[in-house]
Amino acid sequence: MILIEYNSIGGNIMTIGERFSSIRKHNNISANKLAKALNVDPSTISKIENDSSMPSIQLLQKFCDYFDMSFSAFFRPLDKNYCIKETESVYNIDLLKPELKELIESVKDLSPEQIIKLTEFIKSMK
Repeated sequence: MILIEYNSIGGNIMTIGERFSSIRKHNNISANKLAKALNVDPSTISKIENDSSMPSIQLLQKFCDYFDMSFSAFFRPLDKNYCIKETESVYNIDLLKPELKELIESVKDLSPEQIIKLTEFIKSMK
């Protein structure tokens, strides 16, 4: 079993199967839909996610391609201070200017509608 550091703050460790499952669920993809997209039997997805089987390198690459992430991003350590965007840019919030960090912290609890309005307002200031 291969373990991946997932949360260095809390010390949580994820297996490849747990990461596989976490990414799939985060993207609201059913195991059956993923199996069909990767051209494997649904039981294969189940076995990987339950750590009773390891994905081949080829299958893991197909998985990463499906979710538009690099192979290295799959194994990248994450913690609460990091955000991987679709472009796979990694930003450490602690390295931002204090005023940007404060802005990010202050918008975390906004509703989606409020975020849209705030974004529109910020764009209008340019």
